[in-house]
Amino acid sequence: MKKWKRAVTGILAVSVLTAGLALPGIAGAAATDQTETFKTQFKNGAVIPISQSEAARLAAREKALSQYYITSGEKLAKAVSLLEGLAPAKTGLDAGKHYFYRMDKALTGDYFQHVKAFTRDMETLVGEYFIAKDKSCVFRRFPENGNIELLEGTTEKLLKKVEIYRAGAIIPLKGKGKVLIRVPGNLPYDLTLTSLTENVATIQEENGQLSITGNARGYADILAEVEIGGFVKTQKLRFAVMDERDIAAYEARQTYVPVYVGMSWGWGWWDHPRHHHHRPGPPPHHHGGPHHGGHRPHR
Repeated sequence: MKKWKRAVTGILAVSVLTAGLALPGIAGAAATDQTETFKTQFKNGAVIPISQSEAARLAAREKALSQYYITSGEKLAKAVSLLEGLAPAKTGLDAGKHYFYRMDKALTGDYFQHVKAFTRDMETLVGEYFIAKDKSCVFRRFPENGNIELLEGTTEKLLKKVEIYRAGAIIPLKGKGKVLIRVPGNLPYDLTLTSLTENVATIQEENGQLSITGNARGYADILAEVEIGGFVKTQKLRFAVMDERDIAAYEARQTYVPVYVGMSWGWGWWDHPRHHHHRPGPPPHHHGGPHHGGHRPHR
């Protein structure tokens, strides 16, 4: 079982407190203290003396920060307070050092606050974190290798946000089908697929990717299991394995009689399979970083 650490994106210049101190009032003051303002306005494309170039650069950076990020205020202060309350060995934030924090205005995957900690000059990334909006879990991402580890909390609520769905409802006879996974923040996961109808379809693994091979015409029921941080979400998906003639008949009905796609069309067992969360997303075993093992095909 792998653990992933990740932290929320944000910029806030703060003096990191001793681990265990997470007072909102103090964090709020730190958040206010971190903000440096450059009121001078520089016209885009204007020619200025080199002595003003540093001020122009800082002003442009501040304007961009205000558009896309939260760099002060209560929301950021609470996130920083939570991080400061964790052990420095986990977060990589040294007690007593000053950091500049930045939080994305938009939630990542509609679930995580994305916070980044920089050195005071904003030149070096010190830590990157993902904090669940319900504060149920905190992850840290390591920039040197892209690994993600769980710092604090439980992934039980996170798993409820995971989507498991089919790349397509139809698998050509002797062809391949796929199960796709969408995880907030593209966090790494372990996927296990089990064929419940092995006479119709079997699970194959190739280059770390799982696929479903259609072996006979009929329905194929596949059980998908996604594991993150010690919790598993399961979902049963139904595919239809068809030969060329079946596919041609199906496409003809879709083209000419779309209202009646639920009717039988000549070979007995077909009724239109239901779609499960038929939306685009990352490919199976995509971890937001390097691929790893742990994908277990069940035949």
